[in-house]
Amino acid sequence: MSRPAVLLCLLLTGFLPQAALGASFDCAKAATPFEHAICDNADLSAADERLARTYATAIGGLSETALDELRGDQREWLDYAQRACTRDAEPMVSGDYDERGLFCLNDLFDSRSRVLETSRMMDGMRVYPSAHYAALPDPYEADNPESNWPVAQHELALVQIDGDEGYMHAFNDLVRAEGEVIAAGFGEQGGPETMQEDASSDSTNTITLDEIAGNRLSLAVNTYWYGHGAAHGNYTISYQHFLKEEGRWLRAEDIFAGKGWQKKLAALVTAAAEAEHGDALWPDSLGDLTEVVTDPTRWNLSDPYGLVVQFQPYEISAYAYGAPTARVSWDALEPILAETADKYRYGY
Repeated sequence: MSRPAVLLCLLLTGFLPQAALGASFDCAKAATPFEHAICDNADLSAADERLARTYATAIGGLSETALDELRGDQREWLDYAQRACTRDAEPMVSGDYDERGLFCLNDLFDSRSRVLETSRMMDGMRVYPSAHYAALPDPYEADNPESNWPVAQHELALVQIDGDEGYMHAFNDLVRAEGEVIAAGFGEQGGPETMQEDASSDSTNTITLDEIAGNRLSLAVNTYWYGHGAAHGNYTISYQHFLKEEGRWLRAEDIFAGKGWQKKLAALVTAAAEAEHGDALWPDSLGDLTEVVTDPTRWNLSDPYGLVVQFQPYEISAYAYGAPTARVSWDALEPILAETADKYRYGY
């Protein structure tokens, strides 16, 4: 590779003035440690080229408004990438990245590619990611030159619809509001609406479009948080279901109705969890699960044969067992289904 592909991509698409990176991107004239890392490391060079190709594909067919947003995100990511793998959350001006730093850069490049790969057509709908990044020096690690976590890394990516139909604006606004909730632990670097900063952890939060069923757009909401020095990170898996005609999230009463449906649903889900997971469940975990199982954000509606209820790590079983689910057939649920249940299940 004769030049850093991602930097070249930014220049050719008007992201950066040429003067910002010197007269040439030729790797023979690479000037900064960041440029040298891209040029000199085979794995990072490959990740860089993948990112450039992914970006070129991701911007195809976008409106000018969405294109401007994606360009701004890429500028923000480039600034983040130059900060997140250093020791002080500032771009390196001399020296070379160590092994930890190179591994970190590879991970960031691959992560950005995965985000950009969500920019695509789905069922005739153009969707793209809106992303934000923050790199913050961890004050508790500042005096430890061997620290594996000198900088807190925070990444947030939210699906957006590129279009002017009324429901699209409602969808985008609701997703952004949900993004503020799940990313409340970090501040957008340099952004106008700084949230509470967390300088001693890493987080990766995503909201992606998982399924389109007519009137219903179902989103997968994934969060990951790792406190520096902890034995392991923690994560959650949940869902949001947007109703196009109504311009709102799905509510429990859209699917269930009748006296005492909440307790009946809890009993069915509890029995399903016991049958599926058996001894893997904590003995005392299957108490009153009503509040959990009646929350629509726990419902995966993509299975045509049953309602899949999502539990989180530690909720009903050990962390090592993961995030278990329980599936109850729609036939078993029939006595407590609302008249509108099929409309929202199938997206009529």
